[in-house]
Amino acid sequence: MDPREGWDAVQEALAFAVSRVVDDPDPMNDREAADGHRYVMRILAAVTENNLVMKDADRPELQPMLESTRYLGASGPDIDYDVASLRPGRSYRISGRRGGASFVGICLYDGGSDTGPAALLDSVDVDALDVASDGSFTWEFSHTDAVRVIVRQYFHDRATQSAASTRSRSPTVSPRPSGCPPSSRSPPSCATWRRACAGTHSSTSCGAPSTGQRPTRSCGSRPPRSRRRCPTPTSPTRSGGGRWATARRWSSSTPRRPDCRYWALQLCDRWFQSYPDRRSNLNDRQVVRESDGRVRIVVTATDPGHPNWIDTGGHTTGVMFFRWLHTDPAVLPTCTVVAVAEVAPPA
Repeated sequence: MDPREGWDAVQEALAFAVSRVVDDPDPMNDREAADGHRYVMRILAAVTENNLVMKDADRPELQPMLESTRYLGASGPDIDYDVASLRPGRSYRISGRRGGASFVGICLYDGGSDTGPAALLDSVDVDALDVASDGSFTWEFSHTDAVRVIVRQYFHDRATQSAASTRSRSPTVSPRPSGCPPSSRSPPSCATWRRACAGTHSSTSCGAPSTGQRPTRSCGSRPPRSRRRCPTPTSPTRSGGGRWATARRWSSSTPRRPDCRYWALQLCDRWFQSYPDRRSNLNDRQVVRESDGRVRIVVTATDPGHPNWIDTGGHTTGVMFFRWLHTDPAVLPTCTVVAVAEVAPPA
């Protein structure tokens, strides 16, 4: 093994993260510059974690994404992520207890490529499994391309809902499933994976390439299609989003209450970082509805006195996300400018 290989990957990821901040075309205030530094350090921590903490696919252990890294990539403040590395083609078993989360799901991913992030290969809703009366469950799986498994848990109220407890085991190496060709790809370096994610984040969002152009309607998306040839179940998550700018105050309105297990609006900065320590996320049990059942959420830099206010946290631009579980909303929320307001600098 070349002793320079690992260090080259770390240096590449770090240099790319720095470029995402220093080469950003939009102006920054002091808060944004500080959070840009935080983004670089989180990327460095994520690369370190990926190499040192969760790299042993022969003895996989589901581990929580560390606080320093978990809020990258539009990670939801209402969501827990537990991740483990896998070895392609091996049989695995995940078992545990369901707990009291609003949703518990398991997803398998490949290693991505030089041109894009990891693809979803398979997924399961734990409630669709044979869950025993004591909450215990087991899911066995094998996939020729799977290099990572993530257990996601959604919460409406962390103070009253208990998290699921899970563990993963690898009992045997099984033959490849019939009809699935062996993978010709090797897992990319950590730098390649992070670069692919950063490239996704820098892409235009709903036709809004700069702070001067913002959509007045959110865009919707489907879960990413698997790149393998075998059929897979689809994820229950639906999402949509758009860009925002705090030189203006945005009002987001849902035309009707979606029939789903969970929905939320989340605000991220320009690097897709979320901030659970700020009022940056509201879910369907936290919002106050109007008399006609609609929900109106106000996004602005200062508290307007509205019960459904989301704080931009001193940032001037970023990305907003809508998430739904177990639904396919026919009509997406709308986003409109309701007032022009100067951005108050963070204290």
